[in-house]
Amino acid sequence: MKKITYLVVAALVLVVLAGCASTAAQESTSTEASAPVVLGKNGIPRPEWVTKDTSTQDVHYAVGYAKMTNFANSQKRALAEGRNLLAEWVSTSVEEIIMTYTNDAGEGSNRQALDAFEALSKQQASAWLSGSTQEDLWEDAEGGVYVLVSIPVANVESQMIQLSEGINDQVFEENEAAAAANDKMNDAIAKYFASSSAN
Repeated sequence: MKKITYLVVAALVLVVLAGCASTAAQESTSTEASAPVVLGKNGIPRPEWVTKDTSTQDVHYAVGYAKMTNFANSQKRALAEGRNLLAEWVSTSVEEIIMTYTNDAGEGSNRQALDAFEALSKQQASAWLSGSTQEDLWEDAEGGVYVLVSIPVANVESQMIQLSEGINDQVFEENEAAAAANDKMNDAIAKYFASSSAN
C-alpha cells in the first residue's frame, strides 16, 4: 500500500512539474514574441509610428529622421525630410494616376495634357504640402530625432483635380473632347485615391 501511495505521490509531483514547465515555456515564448521596448531620450519609449506606416484612408503620414549637431537643427532637418517623403508620395501618386488615365483613355491626342499634368503636379507637390502638419516627435537615446508629418489625402486629391481642370482649359478648346478628357482625368484621380484608401 505504501508503494502505491509513493507511486501516486510521485506521479502527482511529475504532473505538477510538467505543468509548471509548460507554463514557463509559454511565458517565455510570449515574452520573446513581443517586441522589445526601445527607450529614447529621457526614457520615453519609441512610438509605433517610428517603425510602422500609420497612414489611413484619410491621412497620409511620413517619418523624417535627422541627427545633427543639436536638437533644434535635428528637428528642422527631420521635418524637412518628412515633407520630402510626402512630396515623393505625391509624385508616385501622379505617376499611377497617369497610368490609370492612359489605360482607360489611351494616349492619343491627350499626350500634351498628360505631360503638363505630370510636370506641373510634380512641381507643385512641395507647394501642396503647405497643408502638412507635424504630428509628433521622438528623440532616440543617441540624439537622433524622428518627426511624424501628415497631410489630409482629400487636400491632395482636390488640388490635383483643380490642376487637371486648369490644364485641360489651357490645352483644349472648350468642346466635348475637352470635357471628356477632363472627366477621364478626374475619374483616374478618384480611382487612385479610392483604391489607395482601400489598402
